[in-house]
Amino acid sequence: MKFYNYIFTTILYFTYTTVVAQADSTKTPWIELNGYIKDMQSTYFIQKIDSNASMNLIHNRLNFKFNISSKISGRLEIRNRIFYGEQVKQIPDFGKTINKYNGLFNLSHLWIDEKSFVAHSVIDRMLLQYGDEKWDIKIGRQRINWGINNIWNPNDIFNAYNFLDFDYEERPGNDAIRIQRNLENNSVLEFAYKPSKNKDEHTAAFLYKFNKWKYDFQMLGGMYQIDYVFGGGWAGNIKKAGFKGEFSYFIPKRNTLETSKTVSFSIMADQTFKNNWYISLAGLYNSNPTNVFAFNGSFYNSNLSTKLLFPFRYNFYTTIMKTISPIASCNFSFIYSPEKNTLIFVPTYAWNVATNFDLDFTAQSFFAEQNNSYTNLITQIYIRGRWSF
Repeated sequence: MKFYNYIFTTILYFTYTTVVAQADSTKTPWIELNGYIKDMQSTYFIQKIDSNASMNLIHNRLNFKFNISSKISGRLEIRNRIFYGEQVKQIPDFGKTINKYNGLFNLSHLWIDEKSFVAHSVIDRMLLQYGDEKWDIKIGRQRINWGINNIWNPNDIFNAYNFLDFDYEERPGNDAIRIQRNLENNSVLEFAYKPSKNKDEHTAAFLYKFNKWKYDFQMLGGMYQIDYVFGGGWAGNIKKAGFKGEFSYFIPKRNTLETSKTVSFSIMADQTFKNNWYISLAGLYNSNPTNVFAFNGSFYNSNLSTKLLFPFRYNFYTTIMKTISPIASCNFSFIYSPEKNTLIFVPTYAWNVATNFDLDFTAQSFFAEQNNSYTNLITQIYIRGRWSF
């Protein structure tokens, strides 16, 4: 508890220092602070709307940046969440489930863990960074984003994320070391290492990026937990359409009856049309699917792995977005898999109410064949407001 009291005192001190430092706008402040406060009301119902259950989430984020010198900086980012409502009560061990963090150090705390009320905090970014024209080095809890596509990223071997968890824009981080060297002709060589308490959960790999034929390419190779991994990707254009793809091939270090090679491959194309229409198409192939999909009213909290970005072998994604005005847009997304004709429909309406305040409405509706009939398994509706500072 002393550690968290220290963090709280430090936050108050940093907030005061930031205000004082920013009084002189001609200088870069030594400490910068930004973040947001969100309130999200969610309700889900299974097949019939009278079987609904609701939950409220108050979500606060504090992002501190330390400008130590012209080449050295640091970051400390804290995520605070309060959950309460019927959904919390219905999910067994909800508090312990969200308190699991894939890090080398325990930087999270479950303040309150009651049947229908949970309060939780986690430091999901804490790092030092050195950067100049040739080198960029980061040590600490960070996000290592090697993915290219917008939805499924087989190259994102350090920080796989669930895109249905739309309330976590920053995405997960890990305790790691990342070294980047800028080479000639805009090419880049990177090395990253994520240690673990478990000897079978270490991840270390090289990434090489370069440009050829007006396309950006990348190649990676290394060790991913119990596997060796090789992969690559590209990003470019076919006429006016964006064209991206990436793949990873996982080879078990030890050949046993329970292990097998795994291929994960994703591809996407997108284009913006006249009158502010945007369309994106994507596909994902998993060679070792589980075909198990959990519908429990809180799927967006599920953890996925780089080897299994979605439960099914073949997965297809489509999104159609229309910008109605400079402050409002509509988005209709569909995820489909032939396995049990699984379909997820995700409509979203986003409205920038004021300069620092946003409001959005989102639904996630799941359909599949069950008991020889095609039915709506669960629908979750979210109303979220966000104030940024």
